[in-house]
Amino acid sequence: MTTKSTLPSRGMRVFFLLCALAMIWPGALLANRIEPMVMGLPFFMFWYIAWVFAMFVGLVICYRRDSAEEVDDE
Repeated sequence: MTTKSTLPSRGMRVFFLLCALAMIWPGALLANRIEPMVMGLPFFMFWYIAWVFAMFVGLVICYRRDSAEEVDDE
């Protein structure tokens, strides 16, 4: 009997680590400013929203890849 690894691939783990670091130190230091305004939001708020959206896209990709592997296993 083989056991399937439940961890995401190394690339996805690096991607999520990059997203997390962009939202805390040191990424927040780069974006910690009010100007320029992007879509009516201070840059700092836009920075956080953009990274949350990037993490959402990464989670969708992980979910679809995992779902495709489960279908192939059956």
